[in-house]
Amino acid sequence: MNWSRREFIVKGATLFATLGLGGPLLLSKSGQPLLAESAGDAPASTPAAAETGSPVLVVIQLSGGNDGINTLIPYGLGGYFDARPTLAMREDEVLAINGHVGLHPSLRGLHGMYVSGRLAIVQGVGYPNPDRSHFRSMDIWQTAEPDKIGLDGWLGRYIRSSLADVGNPLKALQIGSFANKSFQMDEVNVPVVQTLDTFRLVDPKTPVAMQNRIAESFLDMYDPNRQGVQIGVACRRGKEAYESVAAIQSLGAGYRNKVEYPKSGFAKDLQLVVRMLAGQSRTRVFYTQLGGFDDHAQEKEQHANLLKDLDSAVSAFYADLEEHGISQNVVTVVFSEFGRRVKENGSGGTDHGTAAPMFVLGPKVKGGLYGAYPSLTDIDRNGDLKYAVDFRSVYHTLIDRWLQGDAKSALMKSYENIGFIV
Repeated sequence: MNWSRREFIVKGATLFATLGLGGPLLLSKSGQPLLAESAGDAPASTPAAAETGSPVLVVIQLSGGNDGINTLIPYGLGGYFDARPTLAMREDEVLAINGHVGLHPSLRGLHGMYVSGRLAIVQGVGYPNPDRSHFRSMDIWQTAEPDKIGLDGWLGRYIRSSLADVGNPLKALQIGSFANKSFQMDEVNVPVVQTLDTFRLVDPKTPVAMQNRIAESFLDMYDPNRQGVQIGVACRRGKEAYESVAAIQSLGAGYRNKVEYPKSGFAKDLQLVVRMLAGQSRTRVFYTQLGGFDDHAQEKEQHANLLKDLDSAVSAFYADLEEHGISQNVVTVVFSEFGRRVKENGSGGTDHGTAAPMFVLGPKVKGGLYGAYPSLTDIDRNGDLKYAVDFRSVYHTLIDRWLQGDAKSALMKSYENIGFIV
């Protein structure tokens, strides 16, 4: 088998762009995975090394601007039915929490978690001087810097300040390929895992000797001892990507598929989280997304379907975690870049708004309502809700109380701890 220089470069780029699960990528002369031998601090398969008690944070981004008013429905508050003559949910449809608010009928699983004390709902979350652009507002949520264009992500700063001494190349993972500045940081490399499919650099029928030559060439190409600042950075990135692949392929076979997940890409993403944790990846932060929430027209059915996708996937996810005995280690936070306007528009939808609820869930969460629901009548001049809770307070609580990290360094100042962690 002869490779041209172009084929080698293309295959190498694919290695670092796509991380998959499956059999050995490259083999050593002994027939063992060479990547695993070279991975340094790749996860071990013994329970002692798995750090099964370490707290794990799963971030779910609802992209497009989720309609918070029809997610946590203020059916008992003045102005709701007047503002939404076609979009308002009837009182008998709402999954009541109290006499004033309740969850959308698509959120039966999350409502059950609320009733059992495992879902915290933080009401009226936003930030000062809100921006209604998808791109700018998401940038603000991902960098936690509303007052300027931030260069670093809030989770990147957390990893740098609190996980710098953790030698695991899988300490944070993005599940699925999408634009995300949350992990952005010069000193931080976070792998992107897109699929459960087997990934191999070469055909498994390739002779072992040739596979070894390819592996050795990669290791030589990304030798971190090469001279020069720019090439040194490239080598470090290449080596980190190589180690990430090695770490994934060295995961133990600890996953047992006993829970039926919905047939959706988002559900598969959450199942991958369980598969990696059960395989002792020791990952501390996972980040994924569910898109499609930009409901300018015909919102009622579309929004109901999206919330059903969220609810069924999250319900299966926690059932799966419980099957593997690791649900106590996992807290999940759900957010969107902004909410929607109070009044429906003329197309059966809603336009970009401001404040919206955030969900925090898991067995170690102190369930309940936090903050106050914003008034539907005392609104700003654009017809939007006035926020009551700064989203950075939610982040601060998650880092400080759950992850037990340096929240001040991650957010560049201290914020209120809200109290939803047991």
